[in-house]
Amino acid sequence: MNLTVDIGNTHSKIACFDRDVIVDCISIENQDQTGISEWILKREYSNSIFCSVGRISENIMTAIKRQSPKVLYLDRHTPLPFRVVYKTPDTLGYDRIAAASGAIKDFPGEDVLIFDFGTALTIDFVSATGEYRGGNISPGLNTRFRSLHDYTAGLPFVKSNRNYPFLGEDTESAIVSGVQQGIVFEATGYIDTYVKQFPACKFVATGGDSSYVAGLISKQLILCPNLTLEGLNYILNFNINSIRNS
Repeated sequence: MNLTVDIGNTHSKIACFDRDVIVDCISIENQDQTGISEWILKREYSNSIFCSVGRISENIMTAIKRQSPKVLYLDRHTPLPFRVVYKTPDTLGYDRIAAASGAIKDFPGEDVLIFDFGTALTIDFVSATGEYRGGNISPGLNTRFRSLHDYTAGLPFVKSNRNYPFLGEDTESAIVSGVQQGIVFEATGYIDTYVKQFPACKFVATGGDSSYVAGLISKQLILCPNLTLEGLNYILNFNINSIRNS
């Protein structure tokens, strides 16, 4: 079995694969280092891959190496099963690379625009020819709520709420409507623009807030909650014969 570990800004997503099929997966807050290690230690794996937007703790790294003889760290030197067309590939986030890999695996021969609704909202495009063309980054849903509170003198911190008016009726509903409508208009604007140039383009949503945001958008989004993990597994299998024992 393969182990895939994606350590994001706030959560770690972990999955166990039997070939291309997810056997088990979990999302754990990064603060729960013990919980992450304990989940990894539940079983043994033939091969493992991990990526991180920051530093990975020694405890987690030790757990991965203990349970798997072969470990692949996704970095700028890792061979990929697709071509990256990006001016600064060394600065491209590994989570974005993994998501692109998942899209190319799940939608071969198709243009795909990926929306990753997490701490940041990333929008990435992969072409029908199997190329990662680039993308954009903006604040994610909860980051927008948090920044309004942290960087203003009087605005409260509020959370997502499906029952909000289109036009705010008080300060709280004005924030909820402004933030949620803002991210909806942003996503639908991308969809409307891309479908003109790529009429058969698929629009995929992943990330921790993907289900919630997709429920606010009238445009059709294909929910792929484990896209990044699937992409990591695809990269791992692509490199399987060249991984050395840890």
